[in-house]
Amino acid sequence: MSYKEYIRGILCTAEKDIKIYYKKPPVIIFGLLFPLLLFLAFYIGRELEIAFFFPGFLAMSLFFTSSSVGPLVTPWERQAGTYERLLSYPVDIKVVLIGDILAGSIFGISLTTIVLIACWFILSIEIVSVTVLVLSLILGGITF
Repeated sequence: MSYKEYIRGILCTAEKDIKIYYKKPPVIIFGLLFPLLLFLAFYIGRELEIAFFFPGFLAMSLFFTSSSVGPLVTPWERQAGTYERLLSYPVDIKVVLIGDILAGSIFGISLTTIVLIACWFILSIEIVSVTVLVLSLILGGITF
């Protein structure tokens, strides 16, 4: 398998996952509402500064959005009968797994960035180091 075919397989798998799975209700609930409710549960009633508590909220948001579909893709594909077709494609299983990771990373980083920008405007939080923030989002999105 050539380098171009390897990259193309990863991108096609990621695109398929994003188009099919990221609009489903469990993903939206687990990826968006759950971190927000956790944040409210831990923040309300405590005398904490929002600037102190906000990085934890961003980390929770990134974790839950990046990992919201990973455990669900294979059972959904098995149920729909498309898993066997996916395995019969001329790509290695590693390509499919890396494509799934890439899709989760893109989804998590993009939604967390939207949350970050919205909260930055609403709460006027000061960002000390943009470089560290961007690297943290990318590394966290890939690892989660």
